[in-house]
This record gives sequence, structure tokens and C-alpha cells, in this order.
Amino acid sequence: MKTNYLSIILVHRGNAMKRLLSCGCLLFLLAACQPVLNADVTRFYSLPPLAAGQSFAIAPDPGQAGDLEFQHYSVLVSDALLSKGFRSAAPQAAAADVVAVMHYGNVGSHTEIYSEPDPLWGRRGGWGWRGYPEINSYTFYSQFVDLALFDGPAWRSGERRMLFQGRALADSGIHDLNVIMPYLVKALLQDFPGANGQTVRVVVPIDDTP
Repeated sequence: MKTNYLSIILVHRGNAMKRLLSCGCLLFLLAACQPVLNADVTRFYSLPPLAAGQSFAIAPDPGQAGDLEFQHYSVLVSDALLSKGFRSAAPQAAAADVVAVMHYGNVGSHTEIYSEPDPLWGRRGGWGWRGYPEINSYTFYSQFVDLALFDGPAWRSGERRMLFQGRALADSGIHDLNVIMPYLVKALLQDFPGANGQTVRVVVPIDDTP
């Protein structure tokens, strides 16, 4: 996925200036650092964890049926599950071993203000500081994806027996969920099924091919 937005450094909660300098860069931050998405990922699953090779189908909620945005994100989740060794079942959940249900969205934003010294070329040919800080602000947008995997036979009998439940939550400087979603899905399913009952920080490099 190509986008001009990917030149922006994606950062998470904490001191705004530290996040912007997380790559150890100062004057040439954007030129020298690869953008990353830092996501907080929480996962729960029943024991034993799901084994690879099972078939899956993604089932929309009533409000998602026919929604084009949902269909687009379903492809992202489907590709991620295939990469973990699952097999795609029929479009419907009629024969799937596992039924996947997902939710996603924006959960708000906040603006942080930070200051930095203003560089000045010194009289002796070296860099100095004027002493007057430059005031800047940065707006962070919080976005998430939730994924639940249910037992297929139980689903078809009307029972919702959950096998896996996970959430990836991240702050970034990009408001467009469509840009962030591929990286949220990648973070959520990294090292699947992950640490049971723990929240971990997952760092996903940003490039043109998530």
C-alpha cells in the first residue's frame, strides 16, 4: 500500500519529544529513521492454543454485512491468518473449524505540546543555541482492532465458545484508519497466539508493503 502519509513517524504514548527522537536522531530525524508503529497488544486464548491447519471463515456482525470497509479489512485479517498456517474455508461459516469476528475503529485523539532549542550557527563556525525554545504540537490518534476466534461447530449450534481474543491499540500521527489498519493487524497476530493474558509492546516497521 503506497501513501504519502508514511513519511510521518508513528509514535505511541509517553513523552512527545522522546517518542519523536526514539531512533536517536535529532536534526535529520525523518531522513535517518525508519518509521514504526508501536502497538499495545493484549491476547487471551484457551488451552491448548489453536493449532495451525484449521480452516477459518470471517463472519460479519449484522451492522458489518455488505460494508465495503469491513470487506477490505477482512482481506487483511484473512491474509494474516493464512500466513499463520490456517486454511480458508468457504465464504460462509458453514464448514469452518474456526469463525473469526473482528471490530475496529478510532477511539479519540489528544494533542501534546513540546519545546526544543532553536539551533544557531555560532560566530566561530560551530553550532550553538539561541536559548529561545521552539514550541511545537503533535496530535495523536488512537486506533484499534479486535479479533475473536470462535469454535466453528459450537458456533453453528448457537453457542459462542471463544478460543482466542486479541486487541491491538496504537497511537499515531495519522487519522486515517485505512492507512494504519494493515500494521495493526500485523501487530495483533505477530508471534501468534502470543503471551496468554499479557499486554506486550509490538513494534511494526512502516513500509509500502505491510
